[in-house]
Amino acid sequence: MRTLPKDAMVGERIRFYRNKKDIYGHDLADLVGLSRHAIMDYENGRTEPVLEDLRKIAIALNVDVDKLYDDYYKFLDYPCCQKIKELRKERGLYQRELAAMLGSDRRTIERWENGRGVIKRKTWEKFRELGLL
Repeated sequence: MRTLPKDAMVGERIRFYRNKKDIYGHDLADLVGLSRHAIMDYENGRTEPVLEDLRKIAIALNVDVDKLYDDYYKFLDYPCCQKIKELRKERGLYQRELAAMLGSDRRTIERWENGRGVIKRKTWEKFRELGLL
């Protein structure tokens, strides 16, 4: 039996549990209320599911949503807005300083810290590259 690598991305995790449950992609799509193309795009890493869709997929597959999370989704579900503020304050950074480090602007940091806007995987990777996570 195939095992799931610890560092598997979210799409690989969806495919793994879908196959484990012996469910076709179009059937999963019907259960969740998405198109089969959306499921295929998630599984192939072309697009990222929003947290709510990932929760619906977990319910349809009858698995804990944590099993579908990779490190990026664990960060998003923390909630990330609180985590960003904590990280910034722990390092004694102003919003504008963190924004400059990430190649962003202060208002974006402010929106994130107030729970508005979604942090893209690329930005999360930049946090990691900078040693902020």
